[in-house]
Amino acid sequence: MLVGLTGNIGSGKTTVLGLFEALGARVISADEIVGRLLGEEDIRTKIRAAIGSDVFSVDGSLDRKKTAKVVFDNEGLRRKLEGIVHPAVMREIKQFALPDEMTIAEIPLLFEGGFTGEVNVVVTVTAPKEIVYERLGKKGKLSEEDITKRLACQIPDEQKAASSDFVIINAKDIASTRQQVKEIYRLLKLRHRRNV
Repeated sequence: MLVGLTGNIGSGKTTVLGLFEALGARVISADEIVGRLLGEEDIRTKIRAAIGSDVFSVDGSLDRKKTAKVVFDNEGLRRKLEGIVHPAVMREIKQFALPDEMTIAEIPLLFEGGFTGEVNVVVTVTAPKEIVYERLGKKGKLSEEDITKRLACQIPDEQKAASSDFVIINAKDIASTRQQVKEIYRLLKLRHRRNV
């Protein structure tokens, strides 16, 4: 059973994935896969052809800050980049997932990429807007304008929550988040056992 863990930027998906892993879940992160893929020459060549050479450093590596600036200001280029990266990420996730085991995959753009049909269960992480801005401003060092631009590219929390099997509200209290994860993991294991 493949569980898609998703949520908007700053919702705390990585924290939640870590909580699932601490409970013994088999997990994989799309962000980690992207980091690996960007090191592959084939992917970099496709990106260079799609959005140009200006987003690359002198050593040939992709400058993620420059790339973010370019693609969040240009929807066409953002979609081109996503068209290169997202299918490759999903292929790796599908290869990692085992048919007789439950895997929880953190997939930030699960809805936006049209990949909900690739997973058996959807778990969405949400957080209040003020907490998202605070988290991204402090940890991510993003300006309010940058945060707003990025959130504008994502489907609103309410829509994602309405189309999800489970929703985790990740506010400031980690104990509350941990409790929600624990209960959802219990229910996921029951569902998985019924399906095996």
